[in-house]
Amino acid sequence: MTSEHSSVSANLQDIRNALKASFHAGTTLPLKKRFEMLDRLERLILENQERLCQAVEDDLGRPKDDSIVVELSVVIEEIHAARKELSRWVKPKRPFMPLVLFPSKGYVAPVPYGVALIISPWNYPIQLLLAPLVSALAAGNCAVLKPSELTVRTSHLLAELLPAYLPDNVVRLVSGGVEVSTELLMLQWDIVFFTGSTEVGRIVAKATATHLTPTVLELGGKSPCIVDKNIPLDVAARRILWGKTMNAGQTCVAPDYILTPASQAEALVTCLEKTLTHFFPSGFVRKKTFCGIVNQRHFDRLSNLVLENKPFLKSGGKIDVAEQLIEPTFFVMSLEQAHSATIMSEEIFGPLLPIITYEKVSDALEFIKKREKPLTLYVFSADEQLCATVERKTQTGSLVINDTVIQLATSRLPFGGVGASGIGSYHGEAGFEAFSHMRAILKRPFILDFPIRYRPWARWKLWILRKLMKFPKVKQSGLPPA
Repeated sequence: MTSEHSSVSANLQDIRNALKASFHAGTTLPLKKRFEMLDRLERLILENQERLCQAVEDDLGRPKDDSIVVELSVVIEEIHAARKELSRWVKPKRPFMPLVLFPSKGYVAPVPYGVALIISPWNYPIQLLLAPLVSALAAGNCAVLKPSELTVRTSHLLAELLPAYLPDNVVRLVSGGVEVSTELLMLQWDIVFFTGSTEVGRIVAKATATHLTPTVLELGGKSPCIVDKNIPLDVAARRILWGKTMNAGQTCVAPDYILTPASQAEALVTCLEKTLTHFFPSGFVRKKTFCGIVNQRHFDRLSNLVLENKPFLKSGGKIDVAEQLIEPTFFVMSLEQAHSATIMSEEIFGPLLPIITYEKVSDALEFIKKREKPLTLYVFSADEQLCATVERKTQTGSLVINDTVIQLATSRLPFGGVGASGIGSYHGEAGFEAFSHMRAILKRPFILDFPIRYRPWARWKLWILRKLMKFPKVKQSGLPPA
């Protein structure tokens, strides 16, 4: 055992080593085996829907029907996409080889990394653990799964179900808290896939940098939502609150705050309030109509944000301590006030929604650009020029026009952040590529071994090589100094 691994439990090393041996034996490489693993994972979900939804309800207080939509269906869609497209994804791509390499054949072949470590968060304890697993298995990897310790019942159920459906020489689940994650990150993996906060993402990146391990970071941040004038506000309100109230706002791509012209702020709030009444006619009841807050620490954090920002409170704000439930709450403030408001200092990750007013849309864009690059940006506008301006002048993981969160519903679009909101992407083919090394392969025959490539260099050789490589002679550009 090396000194850097001296504090890592032997059990974790044994799990890693056993999966490495299985991978090197070629267990997961055949296409037939990959399809089998996908089929087994689908059976796990379909045959245990009720138990999985019940576990999430017990952990998060989320209504069971919600989990079908936001957890299980997402993983099933990923499995179906992989099963349908995998035969195409694994085919080598054959680019045209330049004349200077004649005669040769080249292609790019996806090869699995090996053993993947997948660390998932608590807010979507099934989807964010198993959707990356779909990509890892489709790419031909073995995997170690580390679910969140905050969703105990879901983690225990998955620990029971996974060995019953997937062989332990392909997938293993490791339970535990922060100390287990720390020990896992001390080991050398072939790829690490982490979903969680930006703060913890930096810790993961630092740990994996020690071994130069390929790392995908799916993080978060404050995703803004621009609501332009001259649009149907009732439609915008429905789509915004559909995304914001999902999982009580505990979603990495939930609209974090709204930017809207000052002249329509009151009308927007009215539409939002009417929409809430329509969505939740019987009110906000944990497990029945609305999701609770995951634990006491996060509940206290969100409760404090409500109290600290009471001067801006416009609607809502009711806090149920016994049920750890906070109803959707709206705040209204100006751009100037938003710079110092505590609710704008961190990702909210809850059912609180600041509405920030502006006079000029250019000021709103500057406000966004001065902050960390968000995971996603939402724009509600009928102005094509404005949408094009937003697309051109902002950097975000994704851009959605006239809707929210719906980008997660398809495996045909990659999902991932940029900068502080993440590194790398997945879903569908992007997920397959995230868990694959795109290896370049070049083949040349022994015949036609032209002497032009070999020393000693002669003027005629250099002249021909320049022509073949389309490398011009140096000419004065006439450009001014840089």
